[in-house]
Amino acid sequence: MTSQLNVDTIKGNETAGSITIQGEGSKTTNLQQGLIKQWSSFDQRGTAYGANTAGDTFNTSSHADESTANATVNLTNNMNNTTYNMQNSPHYDRTSSNKNYPRMGAGAVVTTSSYLSTSAHSNGGVDDVLHNPIAVGDLA
Repeated sequence: MTSQLNVDTIKGNETAGSITIQGEGSKTTNLQQGLIKQWSSFDQRGTAYGANTAGDTFNTSSHADESTANATVNLTNNMNNTTYNMQNSPHYDRTSSNKNYPRMGAGAVVTTSSYLSTSAHSNGGVDDVLHNPIAVGDLA
């Protein structure tokens, strides 16, 4: 048997835009709070999509190559404040031959409309990479 639900808009009864759903087990979670609000894939080096080219994105208006291992992520829809969380999972170029050093990433220089995606090698150096940042928090 197949179930189908077609809905254009769902609103919470008590707070507009707030939907609580049952998560794993018997616990509940707030649907809006649990969603990733922005994500993207940006090839700063040029080995996956082409130099300074974005792959798949969500709520990302553009990227800007700032310097080696630093790219600004510009948001389509602003975040509500500057205390949101952002992460970067950088990769050299997604090939097995270039996985010798783990990459570490983070977000910095936070505004409600953008943040800096940064990365570094575990060997102490920095390199142009494929940035894979995400942001979570409240949209404006």
